[in-house]
Amino acid sequence: MKTTQCRNCGAEIGFIKTIAGKTMPVDAASRRFYRQEGGPELFVLVDGSTARGRSVEADIDGTEIGFISHFATCPNANEFRKPRKGDKRRNRA
Repeated sequence: MKTTQCRNCGAEIGFIKTIAGKTMPVDAASRRFYRQEGGPELFVLVDGSTARGRSVEADIDGTEIGFISHFATCPNANEFRKPRKGDKRRNRA
């Protein structure tokens, strides 16, 4: 995956095309995780799908590799999110 720096916080990020065809910024470092229904973290997979699970440190049988959305980790993520239709609460000055 080609990486660049977040224009806002300077972190190293990459982009994955989602199943819906949109480009999602993700943290450049991949993570190993176990799938877990209702898990605490949402992982973006290379194919653009997502899975809930829990990060693990080691390469253990049954683990997968995914990425965390940069929207979840960027301290200034709201400045880059596009408002949803009809959402009048967001002020994009």
